[in-house]
Amino acid sequence: MSQWERYLSKFAGHLEAVEGVARNTLIAYAGDCAAFASFLKENHPDIYESGIVQATHARLFLIALKRKGLKQVSLARKLDSLKRLGDFLVSGRQWRSNPFRKIPYPKPEHYRAEYLTPEEARGMLSLGLKKDFMGIRDAALLDLFYGCGLRLSELVGLDIKDILFKDRVIRVHGKGGKFRVVPLGPRTGEVVRGYLAARADKIGKDDMKGKAGPAVFLNNNGARITPRSTGRIVKKHLLQASEKRKISTHSLRHSFATHLLEAGANLRAVQQMLGHSSLKTTQKYAHTTTGRLISVYRRAHPRAEKD
Repeated sequence: MSQWERYLSKFAGHLEAVEGVARNTLIAYAGDCAAFASFLKENHPDIYESGIVQATHARLFLIALKRKGLKQVSLARKLDSLKRLGDFLVSGRQWRSNPFRKIPYPKPEHYRAEYLTPEEARGMLSLGLKKDFMGIRDAALLDLFYGCGLRLSELVGLDIKDILFKDRVIRVHGKGGKFRVVPLGPRTGEVVRGYLAARADKIGKDDMKGKAGPAVFLNNNGARITPRSTGRIVKKHLLQASEKRKISTHSLRHSFATHLLEAGANLRAVQQMLGHSSLKTTQKYAHTTTGRLISVYRRAHPRAEKD
C-alpha cells in the first residue's frame, strides 16, 4: 500500500468514525481526494510516492479540472476536500503544515437559477399521465418534489413514516444527517395518498411484501427508486412542461423557492423549508423577485410614476 493510499484510508475512517459525516458527504470527500492522488500518480509519481505535496500540485490539479469544464463551485468543493484532508494529516502529525490552506477558494460564478413559471409548474402537474402504477407514482413524485422543495436525494430517501398526513407535514432527512419539517399541501397530500394506495395494491398483487421496504417511491420491481431513474423521470416531464433547455431536476427546488418568495413568503421561512444552514444560500433565489418588488413600489409609493 502506497503512502497516499494509507492517507486516504485513514481519512475516510476518521470522517466516518470521528466526524460522523453523512454517507454521501463521505463519498464526495473521499472521491475528491482520490482524484487528486490519481492526478499525482499520473503526473508527479515522485510526489505520489513520497506523500509530501506542495500547494503548486493542488493548483495544477484544479487547473486541469477547470480545463475539462468543471465549474467554480465544483472546484471549490474539491479544494475544500483537500483542505480537510490536509488538516487531518497535520493533526495526526503526518505533515507539519497544510499546503492546501495557501490556496484561496475560486470565486463563485454569478448564479442564476433556472426555474419554471407558476403556469409551467401547474401544467407539469396536470400532464395526462397513465393511470397504471408507474403513472400514479410519477404524478405523486413530481407533486411532492415541487410541492415540498426537496433535493433529489431527499425525495428518493423518503420513507412512509416520514409523511405525517394528520399534521400535514413531511419529515425530511437533509444534508449532514439533519432533519427538517416541511408543510404538505392538501392537494399534494391527496395525490400522495392515492399513490400510497396504489403502492399497497401493487405490493399485494405482485407479492413484494418481502422485497418492498419502507421507501415511499418504488420502481416497477418493488425496490426503492434510484436517483438516476428519478432524474430521468423528472427531466422528461420538465421538458414537456417548459421550453427552457437548461432546466434540470434541481429546477423544481428552484421553482418552489422562487414561487414562495414572489408570493411574499418570508426569506427565513423559505430558508427553513429548504434546509439551508445559511441565509446567504437562500438569498440566491431573491433576485428573481425583483419584478414583483418594482410592481409593489409603483402601486404603493407616492413618488412612483403613475400610469
